[in-house]
Amino acid sequence: MPILSFRPIPDTTRWKCPLLLTSTRRTTGPWPRPGTTGYRRRGMNLSARPADIIIIGAGAAGLELARIASRQGLAVVLFEQGAPNGRHLFQRIPLMVGKIIGNRRFVDAQDSVPQMAAGNRQLPVLTGRGLGGSSRVNGNVAYAGPLERYRYVFGGINLDYTNVLNVLHGDANAPRPHSWADELSEKFLSAAEKMGAPRVDDPDNVGEFAGASVLHVNTRYGLRHNHLEAFRANAAPQNIRIIRAPVKRIILDGKRATGVAYEGGEIFASEVVLSAGAISSPLLLMRSGIGSADMVQAAGLPVLHDLPHVGQHLKDHANLRLQFSCPGHNTLNQKTRGVRALWEGVKYALGRKDSILRGPGASAGANFADGDIFSKAYRIQLVHFTQDRSQVSDKGIVFERAQKASLGIYALWPKSEGSVRITAEGAQIDPGFLRDPADVETSLRGMAQARVLMAQMGFEPDPVDAPDEDILRNGVYSGYHLIGSNRMSPDSGSGVVGPDFAVHGLQGLSVCDASVMPDHLSSHSYLPTIAMARMFAQQRGWAA
Repeated sequence: MPILSFRPIPDTTRWKCPLLLTSTRRTTGPWPRPGTTGYRRRGMNLSARPADIIIIGAGAAGLELARIASRQGLAVVLFEQGAPNGRHLFQRIPLMVGKIIGNRRFVDAQDSVPQMAAGNRQLPVLTGRGLGGSSRVNGNVAYAGPLERYRYVFGGINLDYTNVLNVLHGDANAPRPHSWADELSEKFLSAAEKMGAPRVDDPDNVGEFAGASVLHVNTRYGLRHNHLEAFRANAAPQNIRIIRAPVKRIILDGKRATGVAYEGGEIFASEVVLSAGAISSPLLLMRSGIGSADMVQAAGLPVLHDLPHVGQHLKDHANLRLQFSCPGHNTLNQKTRGVRALWEGVKYALGRKDSILRGPGASAGANFADGDIFSKAYRIQLVHFTQDRSQVSDKGIVFERAQKASLGIYALWPKSEGSVRITAEGAQIDPGFLRDPADVETSLRGMAQARVLMAQMGFEPDPVDAPDEDILRNGVYSGYHLIGSNRMSPDSGSGVVGPDFAVHGLQGLSVCDASVMPDHLSSHSYLPTIAMARMFAQQRGWAA
């Protein structure tokens, strides 16, 4: 059989990594007998070891599960599409990721349905593809969230998260040093401190959530530490087969999942875990006949398991930016051009920590709670550039030229919910931005606070001739922190999976990714997604 890896050579059926991937190209030999290898391909006979577990999706959660399961000696089959190796130069330099997020090799870009509470606009929905998923193209900001928030969100669910968080905060597989910072960052932190957000080292620490800090980022030695790096370094490759092909559906035998059908064949295992993210995971369930009976039937699919909450309760951070001029302070708008850009590249090559290339384009953030960290909290983040955000899904991030920066604002714990729906024509994604009046109220407070913060920094916001609510509704975009569409709950009356991550009413099928989070756990969703995988593994007694 062809040996595949993360880096192709001219013969696209042969690859150089010890991890065993399965090609979808060669067709020789008869079908193997079902049950002999657990694996069945059109025109291909493989004497591979039977699979113990199939993981659909190699994003952060899927890779983490595959890494841990392989180290337990389990035979893992991992499905993923997209660019395989994660070694593109722009994926390794933190700032440069903004240049490839419009590239369909690395990102699935879709438009939402018109957002009735956000200017009736169709907004871009971006999710990572390829090994590493969104961890390859995200903003690289690394916060797992405070213990108090986990206690609040999982209060009615018997889920053990304490040990996972304690370990994750100091885990070498998820390094999180501080980002670069400059004089503008210092102005931001000093202004936030004067406004009641004390300077803290780490908002994840107990008692430090409502404060201001230089960002923690998921980097090592100045390079992005996409979760693929942890997977490469710590997985047991002899126990993993990676199949680069789209999964069509999950195979059910009555109320038990037995395998998956994909482009090229079928494969069977004792357990199937869905880790395809908050958009793709509910869609695959529905394509497999699992979901709201009315919706699945209307899409022309057979209903195999009625589970009404599949695809419901989708949440995201509705992110607004307010721009301001900052005379005397060059931002990324200037530092990424000409001689200045060359100098930043030299500093980066020399390992200097003050190079803009070491960070995601933002350098500092502050959480404000207004006395209630669980419902009224919002975040303000210093972004060292301005851009036309409507272009992001086609051109990536394109910096403007003016000597300007911006403050990003969003409600940390939005109440607004949307959905992921399947139709006969395809999928409908509705983040539901600003649908709940409480989110509008919190965001407006954040806007007012951001303007005061700008004044404390010595700057003024760009004038906009419109009421604040109009600015908000016509200016928000996705924070790309999608969660909740297969949310965890005690029973099928309010969610999709139980505290054991198993799909309610089915055997052999679990979901483990950001879609199972009942609510936002942090200002950013990458490390909470890793936490979900760690909790899944902990329940099965797998050592991380």
